[in-house]
Amino acid sequence: MNELAKQNHKLPSSVALAFKEITTTRELRDNYISALRESQWTLQSIADCCGLTRERVRQLASRKSDPGVVLELTRLGAAIPTPPEKPKRQVAFKPEIKPETLEKLLELQPLAQQVRSNSAKFREEAEIYTALLFDAYKNQGVSLYRLAKLLGVTHGAIRFRLARYGYVETSGGSSKVYTLVKLENRRISNG
Repeated sequence: MNELAKQNHKLPSSVALAFKEITTTRELRDNYISALRESQWTLQSIADCCGLTRERVRQLASRKSDPGVVLELTRLGAAIPTPPEKPKRQVAFKPEIKPETLEKLLELQPLAQQVRSNSAKFREEAEIYTALLFDAYKNQGVSLYRLAKLLGVTHGAIRFRLARYGYVETSGGSSKVYTLVKLENRRISNG
């Protein structure tokens, strides 16, 4: 079922003309207001069309419309249009990481997290892990936030790792924390 828009309704001009024609009979006007309200038109759109306040329209619409009177209204040309539907929101495309890449990342993550400073222990695993992270980020288009959520780390930790291994540049900072891993300790080039 489609959702109806709840604001910026504007009844067609034919409804305003119908209100002008049926103002002689208050019962017809009240039933027409009730029928419009039952059709899910907003109080403001009805009030704008018939020249009453929103509160008065609410009071009149609280009564049920008489089906016989509504039939008479349609014979007189007072149609009950349907309100506009809420526009469909475009869902943004969010690239997903390839399952085999995620599986490999989760397998290498515990080993890569054990690498300290410039030690050689698990360095190759850490470099493969970082290369896979960069591939998922740059080539597959997965955001760092999404990667962080899937891996259970912060996006800052991923950004730090990518900077430390030379995949991304730091943004003008002079922090010694982001210094590259020494070339003699590298196992794989990131070229």
